[in-house]
Amino acid sequence: MWSDDRALAVLGTGQALPGQPIATRELLDRIATRFEVNVVRRGLAAARRLNIRQRHLARSFEHRVEGTRPGEGNPDLAARAVYAALADAGLHPNDLAYLIGHTVTPAEPVPSNISAVARLLRYRGPVAEFRQACTGFINATLFAAGLCAVSDGRPVAVVGSETGSVFFDPVRAAEDDSQLVNFMQMGDGAGAIILGSEQSHTRTARICRLYHGRLETEMSPGLRMSGGGSMRPHRSTTETLEFEHAPELVRERGNALFHAALAATRAQGVNLTTVRHVLPHQANGRMNSLLAPHLPPGMNVIVQADRVGNTGSAAIWLTLDEARRRVFTPGESAIILGAESTNYSFGGFVYEHV
Repeated sequence: MWSDDRALAVLGTGQALPGQPIATRELLDRIATRFEVNVVRRGLAAARRLNIRQRHLARSFEHRVEGTRPGEGNPDLAARAVYAALADAGLHPNDLAYLIGHTVTPAEPVPSNISAVARLLRYRGPVAEFRQACTGFINATLFAAGLCAVSDGRPVAVVGSETGSVFFDPVRAAEDDSQLVNFMQMGDGAGAIILGSEQSHTRTARICRLYHGRLETEMSPGLRMSGGGSMRPHRSTTETLEFEHAPELVRERGNALFHAALAATRAQGVNLTTVRHVLPHQANGRMNSLLAPHLPPGMNVIVQADRVGNTGSAAIWLTLDEARRRVFTPGESAIILGAESTNYSFGGFVYEHV
């Protein structure tokens, strides 16, 4: 496990969600009407198990194979989230020393998604990108910590974004239960944070006690997309690439990942009984009941997935942004717990609110 004792100032956070929220029943009725795929009963049952009532989507499901709506592509959402975070911090794009992105659903393979974000922001500085999903947030933050230490006080922006709804073929929901689970579980969106060195920015919220690790396992990934890479390129205009979801592996390893994250938090010297909140990866809308048995009594588990779904790379930043505005009060702290089933990694940090 990698850990970093440095603290970072949180200068601002922001988010962007595409379109209006779409309720589960409305979404299921839409694909039944447009594609003659009636999975309403099974879809509602899956959504109830996941406790996901609605989500935001960057596509309209007008066609079986389609991209994102104009102005709601992955770079568009990421740029809007960074703009919101910069506005929260009272900064402009070219005040940044570096811009870091993380996503597994870029608008195109090359050039990088974050390059398109920089273009939309009219940001002229250096960029970097991680092709990583639910723990991309902590890898990006660890790299930001190193950059902030040598940036002469200039801040670094980190943005996580996903538009995974385009990698779903409605017809496949009737053929493959795992694809139906993907359909009911996932949402699109972007979240961003502006970070600075603690020495250069006082009287701000901060994050500290950063860590990142992986479980030692030879198990197959719980989520993967095997097509589209150099091992298996696709050229067809009628075939949709899809995420191959193994829900049983995700369930089996999910608890182990969160246990590892909690153990790492304790190893960092955090006394969980002194922390008011825990903000976990938003895998589903039942994270409170899943985590409660493993936490001290009275700890508040912050859950947003019931309203936006599992937004992958964006999930932690989206939820942190909302919690900063609606949940935290000055002096409170939260532990952030990340878990990713693509490579069975975990990571997080402590957030301290002012």
